[in-house]
Amino acid sequence: MLNGFSGRILLVGCGNMAGAMLDRWLAAGLAADRAVVVDPIAAPREQIAHYKTLAEWNAAGETADWIMLGMKPQQLGDVAAELAPHVSDQTHLLSILAGVSLTDLADRFPTTRAIVRVLPNLAARIGAGVTALASMGNADQATVTALMETLGDVISLNDDSSMDLITAFTGSGPAFVFRFIESYAAAGERLGLPSADALRFANATFAGASALLDDSGEKPGTLISQVASQGGTTQAGLDVLDSDGQLAALLTNVLRAARDRGRELADIARGAA
Repeated sequence: MLNGFSGRILLVGCGNMAGAMLDRWLAAGLAADRAVVVDPIAAPREQIAHYKTLAEWNAAGETADWIMLGMKPQQLGDVAAELAPHVSDQTHLLSILAGVSLTDLADRFPTTRAIVRVLPNLAARIGAGVTALASMGNADQATVTALMETLGDVISLNDDSSMDLITAFTGSGPAFVFRFIESYAAAGERLGLPSADALRFANATFAGASALLDDSGEKPGTLISQVASQGGTTQAGLDVLDSDGQLAALLTNVLRAARDRGRELADIARGAA
């Protein structure tokens, strides 16, 4: 619970992901007066101080010892130019910017106490997310852990060299899963199920299978063998999924495209200095 959080956190950008994190923190006990939002588009949240621009925030005399970067990576150059003078050796800088490395951030904000790259996913909104962390500097690990464990599972990394892939794998992952569920339901509908039933069955099937996998502690292949029998209906479907390794190849290409786009965004952010 976060009712003991004594700092003040500024969210620069509060779109879907940063907004999901903030909503979860508030639900977990973060006091409304401990958070400030700067975002020209996001709808204000009740009791949360909200400014359209960093210039407005600065003019109001606001301060924050925790700052989270949640805008688009392409905006880093402009944001850093305005924000860097307000970052001190007591500031924790959190970043959820895809593709922007710890080194990139240290170059823009050289005076921070600590920089923490945070890669959450949308399930953080209900405390069921996966968050990967990598940091540099003298971070208050207890507070970082409290903030992130509120969002769900936390994976701490020694460095951020694998962050682009993790961004694709866990950060983008929920969208890929949603697409699978949507397509699975569409296939059922094409074969005769009513639309509403197809989506309900698809969602329940994926949710139940994931819960069983988590609860059992077994590997997926072991559970597959418990469902499929030789020559049966399940095996007939698996034969299509497994044909020529097409499914694994497709997913590899999906992750590669998402990972590479993260690297491209980082290059764009560097060029916008």
